[in-house]
Amino acid sequence: MRSTVSTACRGAVTAGCATVLALVTACAPTDEEPGGAGGSDPSASSGTPSDTDAALAAYTGMWTVVVEASHEGSTTPEGLEDHASGGALALMRQALEGVVESGGQVTGEPVLDPELTLEDSTHAVVADCVDDSEWSIGAPAATDRAAPRRVDAELVHDGLAWRVSYLRIWEPGSC
Repeated sequence: MRSTVSTACRGAVTAGCATVLALVTACAPTDEEPGGAGGSDPSASSGTPSDTDAALAAYTGMWTVVVEASHEGSTTPEGLEDHASGGALALMRQALEGVVESGGQVTGEPVLDPELTLEDSTHAVVADCVDDSEWSIGAPAATDRAAPRRVDAELVHDGLAWRVSYLRIWEPGSC
């Protein structure tokens, strides 16, 4: 499934996601290989289409909220907790704080290409390949950022809604 963040969120995508990518890549161990979550065929999952759609909506909704917040300069956007929890929520808040602290002008838009696998009725995984080559915070994107990045996410259904609970953003060129 290919999606882009809405035009209204265009400027915010750059700041929030580029900062997230920079922070996570800077903090992520480089000796690990991406793996695990992305090998299953989503059509072979045992969940209903509505579970799959709802889990994917939580993942893309998290990015949309972060994009809008970074565009507005918000570090605690309303609605982020509707889409993220745990480590993913903490990471996105940290990224938004970095955007505000940098004070950069956000331009560009990322392209998401998530593939969701529904493990069971309470757990799903997303393997995404995010093209952030057009994202910029006050300056053109660095050439070492030109290659798409792998993003791994885990989602849980807490009885009320799907939420991203884990998020790992790999270095440029990882997908």
